[in-house]
Amino acid sequence: MKPFIRKKLPFILIAVQVVLIAGLLLYIVPGRYRLYDIVLYDASESVPENPLMGYAPRAEEEENCRDTDLVFILLPFSEWEPQKGIYDKEGVETKYHIEEYKKSGKHAVLRFVCDIPSKKEHRDVPDWLCEISRGVDYNDASGKGYAPDYADETFMAAHRDAIEALASWCRKDDFVSYVEIGSVGQNGVRTQTAQAAADLAPSQALFAQYEAQYAEAFSDDEDLRLLTCADENSGAEGAGSWKDVLGDAQATGQWQIQGLTRETGDEQTFLWTKAPVGGGMAETVPMDQLLLDNLSDTLSQTRSCHLTFIGPGCPDLEQQQTNGSEMIRREMGYCLYLSRLQTTMDFLKDDLQLHFTFNNIGAAPMYWDWPVNMYIYKKKECIRVQTLDLKLSELLPGQEITVTGTVPYSKDLLRGYSVGLSIDSPDGTQHITLAQKGVLPNGEGIHKVYRFKKSR
Repeated sequence: MKPFIRKKLPFILIAVQVVLIAGLLLYIVPGRYRLYDIVLYDASESVPENPLMGYAPRAEEEENCRDTDLVFILLPFSEWEPQKGIYDKEGVETKYHIEEYKKSGKHAVLRFVCDIPSKKEHRDVPDWLCEISRGVDYNDASGKGYAPDYADETFMAAHRDAIEALASWCRKDDFVSYVEIGSVGQNGVRTQTAQAAADLAPSQALFAQYEAQYAEAFSDDEDLRLLTCADENSGAEGAGSWKDVLGDAQATGQWQIQGLTRETGDEQTFLWTKAPVGGGMAETVPMDQLLLDNLSDTLSQTRSCHLTFIGPGCPDLEQQQTNGSEMIRREMGYCLYLSRLQTTMDFLKDDLQLHFTFNNIGAAPMYWDWPVNMYIYKKKECIRVQTLDLKLSELLPGQEITVTGTVPYSKDLLRGYSVGLSIDSPDGTQHITLAQKGVLPNGEGIHKVYRFKKSR
């Protein structure tokens, strides 16, 4: 090679590279840059009603459950296992209208109980079990009923078998979504015991053994969340919390301090960030008072406890239509919306990237990680569906998470395309409505959130 050519070779190579890069840019850049966009969205002023949250009226009261997603099953031991080893599933499903609720897509909160005071003499523990274990019939200011000796080994063993059978029944589908660990005490509240059975009042340590039975029986059910009424999770790690005290300011405040706060070393965490919180309205305060005169206090307590549901003590159908009831409902559960969408090009992969920023303006997370899907349409044809990498359980109130969807670039995108979003239950039968101002989902739960028009 001649010396002058050798000296100019680097410059020649650089010139070739410049030409190649320029050619590549001329191929890539025209058109693609027009796909860059940023859109900001507002949240709707109305809070949509969504699955797995809200009021949970008693399931046997069909009229009160008409407009709710949740129903509450307060299940006595005597109804579940009237004869030893025989579980009356058919009777339970009939009394609580379970098949009808399943068809309408509702979910259930279930509390298993052994002692419900009433005006009539009765026993909520099966007769066959009363005959072989200890307990006391009572008639006092709380009502009439039967208090079992929760420390009785025969009773504990029978209870374990009943809970295991109950867990097996719940696992057959996702109808029962929340199980409140009850069993011990009047209405499942450990600290409530009949006067005549004061010496049978269960300790926290004893209750922990019952918690452990629930934790073991329901350990394999990923579609269900446990909640405990204990001040501390002693036997059911990862469980949420429930108490029927909403409206009682003093009891609610104590619950927040003892039941909803966790100390881990020097750090303080809040239970609701990882597990659901629910419970009923206090029976000591009239419902009309909770919805009217004491409304501001009821709202404050609902908000500060980060409740996901309220039941079985909750407004009836007529009361659910009042402004106070609606305001309380808005303070429960999750409320998700898309606040920002940015579109960019990844030139290395030749992909259009869509960066979605989701916000939670509710009071609690959505504790199930239902799939979040992106849809890309050209005209009316869906050309791409992609599940976004968003874990709803990590989207806490007041926070935002940005995730990215991708679409392989083609010139057809420059002619126009639109974007849809949906959050669906794993079986696709239920959808979450985003609190998106001016955007309502279609029949398939898809929100059309963006449209790119061809520029002229």
